[in-house]
Parts: sequence; C-alpha cells; structure tokens
Amino acid sequence: MPPNGKINKKHPFTRIKRRIRLTYLKIMRIDDPPEKIAGGAAIGVLMGVLPTFGIGTFLSLGFAFLFKVNKAAAVLGSFIVNPITSPFFWALSISVGSVIMREDSASILERIKGEGFLSGAGWAYVVFLVGNAIVSAVCTTAAYYLIKQAVIRHRRHKAAKMLEKVRKTPHHF
Repeated sequence: MPPNGKINKKHPFTRIKRRIRLTYLKIMRIDDPPEKIAGGAAIGVLMGVLPTFGIGTFLSLGFAFLFKVNKAAAVLGSFIVNPITSPFFWALSISVGSVIMREDSASILERIKGEGFLSGAGWAYVVFLVGNAIVSAVCTTAAYYLIKQAVIRHRRHKAAKMLEKVRKTPHHF
C-alpha cells in the first residue's frame, strides 16, 4: 500500500493487474461446461501466441465455432498476447528455437534487430517458428488444464458458499 494509503488506479501495473483480474472473472462466470470453456481459452491462447499478426482474435472465434467450444473464452484467451507480453513470447520463441536448432540466440536476435522482424526473416524466422510452435503447444496445453481446474474450483467454491448461506438462513414454513 502506498504511503498515503490510496492506490493509484492509473498506474500501469495497477491497470494491468485489474485487467487480468477482470478477464479471469469473465472466464469464471461463463455458463458452459468447464471443458468447453477451457477448450475455448486454449484455442485463444494458441492463436494469441502464434504469429497471427493481429488476426488471432478472429481466428480464435472461427476455430471456436469449428470445434464447438466457448467463443467468449476463445476471444478472452487470445488477449494473452498484447503489446506488453509480445516481446516475452517472441524472445522465448527465439530462445527455444535456438536451442532446438542449435543456433546462437544472440546472433538470431541481432539479425532480426538489424534487418527487421519480417525482412530479416530467412533462417532467423525459421528458428523463431520452430521455437514458437513449441511455446504455443506448451502454453495451449497449460491453458487448457489450468483454466479447466480453475473453473471447477470456482464452481465448487461458489456452491459451498451458497450451501452455507442456505444453512444459515432460517426456514419459515
């Protein structure tokens, strides 16, 4: 807590934390089976992490229709990649790709910095894509299981609170 006791709602970290919390609550409140919610979120994460260049949300929605999973969760899941998280996912993809392709990640990064992400593509882009395929697969799988378990836990907690409330309420017949 800041010295004056007030939270600065305009501070970037406070705004990011609030946005994450809001997205989490939106996903938890979706009325669908946990598997459909988790499937939608996983598709969204996949389309967010893959280099879809701005159309990940639309692709998420299309694949959600195709696989009959929750569309709202797919759209929300695609927001995992944004201007703040993109550099992390790109750097991680380059690092993983460099390890797998036995390349020096520093030289790959230098090539991309010097020639641009798309124009300096060539071999550097292949290394990035190999790494991105793995990062995407791991993130998608993790998202599915984490979201599914979170929805199940949230619903159990909500049901327990409702049951406790019913127990405490006097019944008048």
